[in-house]
Amino acid sequence: MTGRFILPALFAVLCIAVSTAAGAETAVLVFAGDTAFGESYRIRPEPPSLSGNGRYLPSMEFLLPLLQGASEVLVNLETPLAVPGEPAPPNKSYVHWADPTRAVAALRASGITAVSLANNHTMDLGARGLEETLATLESAGIAWTGAGRDLSGAERPLSLAIPLGNRTVPVVVLSGFEYRRNYDEKFGFYAAPGVPGVNRLDPKRFESTVHSLKTRLPGVFVIAFPHWGKNYAWRTPAQERLAHALVDAGADLVVGHGAHQVQEIELYNGKWILYGLGNFVFHSPGRYSSRGAPPYSLVARLELEEKGKTLRKTLRLYPIQCDNTVTGFRTRPVTPGEFAEVQALLLQRTDKRTASGIRTGKDALGTHLEIALP
Repeated sequence: MTGRFILPALFAVLCIAVSTAAGAETAVLVFAGDTAFGESYRIRPEPPSLSGNGRYLPSMEFLLPLLQGASEVLVNLETPLAVPGEPAPPNKSYVHWADPTRAVAALRASGITAVSLANNHTMDLGARGLEETLATLESAGIAWTGAGRDLSGAERPLSLAIPLGNRTVPVVVLSGFEYRRNYDEKFGFYAAPGVPGVNRLDPKRFESTVHSLKTRLPGVFVIAFPHWGKNYAWRTPAQERLAHALVDAGADLVVGHGAHQVQEIELYNGKWILYGLGNFVFHSPGRYSSRGAPPYSLVARLELEEKGKTLRKTLRLYPIQCDNTVTGFRTRPVTPGEFAEVQALLLQRTDKRTASGIRTGKDALGTHLEIALP
């Protein structure tokens, strides 16, 4: 079992799973992207696959193997777990909501045990919606991070002490939503003292947190889990600046989400950056065709393995097809031809140094991209 301890830091999340492999003890952290069951989208005519309970656990069936072997799994939950009951933020496009009973039951049944709430939809139903979301998650035994009933709650981190053979590896994952002026001034999304909201991603405060962590926890592995970027687009210059700032501030790995599509991979100052995982299960009509966007996303599995005195960290990235017009709202792993397209797209958008560190692997879960982390 992994051990948890609370740290007084500004960003937070964790998703660790421990299993025993033949001849070696391993810990697997699973990260997946934007997740919402799409109740707020009025799709007409409604696809048969979304009728009844179909939009929930049945819609995840092809992705469940990618979560196997993990006792805990983290996704970005891109919706309040509440139904409309008060005015939405004025002039905000795409106000999300979810059936709290059915949605949380699907999260639990799929093996998802932790969610990040640091995104641009958590406060769509205001403070009441956030409170219902937190209460629903708490009742279901699902951990949450990145938002809270006040600033201290939004910033409160979780950390795990992971037993691996003869050692214990401390890991902390830090979650935050990039600063957007309209989400601050118009929509009131960000937490403040005595004010509920989401956690703001601030590189300076991140640096202070990481410095404190690494001073008190030698060998801690710090993962940033930011929500950022533009929908259906590759990384922006602002994302690149933020990602580099997070690495410069001490992040050992950056795993981003928010654009609804896969984004670039980069090796910067010896650390790896995944700019965008894309979607996990996200039941919107989608705009891949109209935007000319690649309809692919990633599920990331980070395996920590002790081999003698050596700690190996391997990141495996499994591409998935997330265009609902192609899958009929049944997101699935890519076909061999689609994998080749994803691989080519990513390699075209990276430099030779980064590309040389990305290999192709194949295991029981499928063909994937594989990176050995320092």
